[in-house]
Amino acid sequence: MALAQELWNCAASQDDLAKVEALLVQARTIAKESNSALEVAQEPVAASKLARLLYQEGRAAEAEPLLIEYGFSHRLSTPVLCGGHACCNPAGGEGGRGRAKGRDDLLAIVDDVLPESMLTHLQALFDVDSPFWREHNYHSKSTGYFSYTHALDCPPSSNLDQIMHYLWKLAMVKFPEASRATRVEWWAHNRPHPSGHQLHFDSDNEGLGGVRNPIVTSVCYLSQGMGGPTLITDQNVNDSTLACTGWLVHPKKNRFVVFDGQVLHGVIPGRSFNPSHGSRRVTWMVAFWESITERGSAEEGPCASRNFPVEGQTKYTWCDSLFHTKDEWREEELSFDSHKSGADDAVSVAQVFSSVLRPGAPEGEATGMPQYDACFQGF
Repeated sequence: MALAQELWNCAASQDDLAKVEALLVQARTIAKESNSALEVAQEPVAASKLARLLYQEGRAAEAEPLLIEYGFSHRLSTPVLCGGHACCNPAGGEGGRGRAKGRDDLLAIVDDVLPESMLTHLQALFDVDSPFWREHNYHSKSTGYFSYTHALDCPPSSNLDQIMHYLWKLAMVKFPEASRATRVEWWAHNRPHPSGHQLHFDSDNEGLGGVRNPIVTSVCYLSQGMGGPTLITDQNVNDSTLACTGWLVHPKKNRFVVFDGQVLHGVIPGRSFNPSHGSRRVTWMVAFWESITERGSAEEGPCASRNFPVEGQTKYTWCDSLFHTKDEWREEELSFDSHKSGADDAVSVAQVFSSVLRPGAPEGEATGMPQYDACFQGF
């Protein structure tokens, strides 16, 4: 299994994907014949990865029996799993059962969002080999979600504050209600091409103690074209049925997508092989909150909603370049073009979820609200 995932992460050709498929089939066979509880537990993991690879290769009829075998009742639709790629059924236009809100109410995309100096500053901070990932032990399976919070109801006190104020101003063009925000929360990810992120609702402390959503959430893409698209749906936490419509926003360097903080969203694993061998999907997420619970000092270790480190009082080096504001980034001197918010590059899918059906049957529209684990998301 580990060998299959390692090869998949750096796959650079169709031949590499064929080898990944063979390794996953072999891993399933070994697990089924093993007496080791550890190896047996790997069998459904291998089956899930194999099913996703088959769906993304346009071989849904081969993938569906695997989902039936493991009791899935629903799955992400083929166009979603394929990131809107035409070989796996073209993505549909606006449609589906429909809800009150549509694309223009829920999200906006801006390309070339940051001035070059801001972009390069963030790219250095979140470079794949930077201290940020190492000092947070990001690549360890034992490290969970972590984020930092800053105040918005006072002037910027760091250059990172300046960038977030800039994005806040832009977010308010599309979502005027973001003007109510008093706090901003940010986090980052650095992942290989075939890695995704399960569908979720952004919430204070990951929903512990009840779901509380930000006003709006946003993603800044810092790398070019790596990984799968962000899926943003029209489903919110109070809905009793699954999402009707979704939009796929593909990674592009210096692209910014801002969306309603109440909706279900995630990241679809990258399809096919890595278009740029060895590169990774690097993103910086920024959420604007009316209020959020802050959870102590950064020095206590990675955790949701930590206070930003304090200069001269921190063990970390990743933040050394962030503590002071930059004169050239003073908000009133920035060139800000609100017309940028008209940029539009989201692929619409009229069916986000499908029911799991017998092999060869046409995709059926999913209804009702299944248990979370009964819905196959591709990982």
